[in-house]
Amino acid sequence: MKNLSAKPVVLALVAVALVIASPTSVRAQTSSRDLGRASIEDLMKIEITSASRKEQPADEAPAAVFVITQDDIRRSGMSTLPELFRLVPGVQVAQLTSSNWAVSIRGFNDQYSNKLLVLIDGRSIYTRVFSGVFWDEEGLVLDDIDRIEVIRGPGAAVWGANAVNGVINIVTKSAKESQGALMRLSGGSFDRAKATARYGGAFGGGAYRVYSQWTGRGDTKLAASTPDDNWSVLTTGVRVDWARGADEWTVDGSARSGNGHTIWKFPDSPLPNVAPRTDVESSFLTGNVRGRWTHRGNNGSSLQVQASAGILHRTDFVVLAENRFNVEAQYHGNLGPRHDVVAGGGYRDIGSTTGTNFSVSFDPPVVDSSVANVFVQDEVKLTGRIHLTLGSKLEHETFSGWGLQPTARLMWAPGKRQHVWVAASRALRTPALFNLTVRVNAIVIPGAGLPTVVGVLGNPGFQAEELRDAEAGYRLAIGSAAFVDVTAFRGHYKNLSTSEPLVPVIENTPAPPHVFVSSRFENELEADTAGVEISAHVSPVPSWRTDASYSTFHLTPHPSAGSRDLSAAAFDGNAPAHQWQVHSGLGLGPRTEVDATLFHVGTLTNLAVPAYTRADGRVEVILTRRLSVIAAGANLFRSTHAEYTSNVLVATRVPRSVNVQLIWSLK
Repeated sequence: MKNLSAKPVVLALVAVALVIASPTSVRAQTSSRDLGRASIEDLMKIEITSASRKEQPADEAPAAVFVITQDDIRRSGMSTLPELFRLVPGVQVAQLTSSNWAVSIRGFNDQYSNKLLVLIDGRSIYTRVFSGVFWDEEGLVLDDIDRIEVIRGPGAAVWGANAVNGVINIVTKSAKESQGALMRLSGGSFDRAKATARYGGAFGGGAYRVYSQWTGRGDTKLAASTPDDNWSVLTTGVRVDWARGADEWTVDGSARSGNGHTIWKFPDSPLPNVAPRTDVESSFLTGNVRGRWTHRGNNGSSLQVQASAGILHRTDFVVLAENRFNVEAQYHGNLGPRHDVVAGGGYRDIGSTTGTNFSVSFDPPVVDSSVANVFVQDEVKLTGRIHLTLGSKLEHETFSGWGLQPTARLMWAPGKRQHVWVAASRALRTPALFNLTVRVNAIVIPGAGLPTVVGVLGNPGFQAEELRDAEAGYRLAIGSAAFVDVTAFRGHYKNLSTSEPLVPVIENTPAPPHVFVSSRFENELEADTAGVEISAHVSPVPSWRTDASYSTFHLTPHPSAGSRDLSAAAFDGNAPAHQWQVHSGLGLGPRTEVDATLFHVGTLTNLAVPAYTRADGRVEVILTRRLSVIAAGANLFRSTHAEYTSNVLVATRVPRSVNVQLIWSLK
């Protein structure tokens, strides 16, 4: 894929904005934006859908819930989805390179974290090959996000396999909530350039928006040099919403293309004198379309059907292509005065095709897999203040077969402004194709005789990993000025992945002859986890709010007696034992707001990454009713810092950065 050129894209976006801004397009005037943050009461009563697949106030959900609002997104100064997740207690975020992140909840962090389910408007974006997310592909327009719902802990009873340690659901705005024109231009030292153009209009009983965005990000740092790992993404999309009577429809679609570079460590040949594949160009092309129909009954019930399809073609250290199709239906309604039921089912089909080279290969290279599921969840009103939720999801997956993922949750409201909840759940992580069919040649070692190739093999008999989890939480609103949320959890994992050594063999292909020293994925590890997550919000006056959080995490591994994986006994989840953050936002009159944030991440002991403290700052000034300017800085304490290490790519250092944005809007 050819490099995307910034200049013609920016010029095209400017041309679109000029057409939108023409006098015949002007239909409304905008008033000065309210710079005050959402109140504590508003924050508590935000309607969410991800905890139980039904609308409910966030403070009444019997789960560890955190919502990143559009106001939080805007005032964070951040420009990518992974960075925004740093705002959530108990979420581990580490940047590996300019375009690669490791994101997880409650440990087990990796470049392709496989125990975290990520959704966009209920559509899963994980890749079947790795059961993880390619974060550089998700170039969403952040202005179009309504909120990000983060469920820490198992969500498998309603969302299914891979919703083991958490669920992130990115909920975008309806088209009627993004009317008028928006133009955003930005440039900086690391976020080099971004240009966004969006227009929303109305027709009859509906509304639409069209948008395009180009993003270009610069290089990170190495200890003594600058790697060529910059990347760029072009996103174009459309959304249409309309309603008639009790029926609502949504259709949206998007296409993204991008390219960048990554410094991989993979060898390119069994010859020890051949240089490894290092500066590899990465390119991708994705397309997605989604349709949803919702019928709302007179008695408060609803029936919803959603279908989506997508394609992915990616060239990286291995060529990867996927075709994805998903359809699901759910019903929500009351059965008598005490039972609030959500039930449904779905089917997902993914066809995966992988390329082959000396470094990485899959056997077979073409795989079609599917998942069929049904679920039911019943919230039983035991008393006016005590609700019991019982539910389960039954799934059948191509490789792991049948799996049952139940949950039981109890919510008690001892007072009008207090909530106490407990939960017990079972969740499964189904094997990725990487676990089942991969061969990775990781290292070539010269020898006196034959060279030695060190690698790892997939295991067709690899089993689903299992979590049995217990949680408890307490929420307290202190007047209208403060809110505290505390969660404690304990989990026991079974059938976790280990890398068990095999007997060395001599291979003649590919030439020259070489010794292959390999290990194979097995399920020889159990582990116990425990932790506490605390978040607080304080707003002494409407224009000033301070948010803070602290989380602790501990993992104790238990390798089986037969395991020969020497690293299993030292595994700590690749997560810090402690991390905290403090954010304060202040409105200075009707035209100016100031935000400052401190993030502290503890040592990653197993990865030998030292602790770091990151400082971010942001100032926004409204120049006119239509125009505002933002200046933001990130990682202000240090010139660079490391956040992760990796066995397969050269993890770089995150640089200090500054950014200036110009925003023009017309409603």
